[in-house]
Amino acid sequence: MEELERERRQTHTKAARDPEKVRALESLRLARTELARQLEVTTHEQRKVQIRQALEELDRRMKDAESA
Repeated sequence: MEELERERRQTHTKAARDPEKVRALESLRLARTELARQLEVTTHEQRKVQIRQALEELDRRMKDAESA
């Protein structure tokens, strides 16, 4: 029962968030998913380095967006 109540509170909290921030965060998550997919299939080492750096940057931006 407590778990259900906690989920309800989290849902209400998410709904109260700024829609623009929610959209931006979702965009970052989508970009991260795509880069992770590219990393799995890329064979060139230099490109893998670039993708890893981009993933680190996206993670940083997501962390900033979630805390804002």
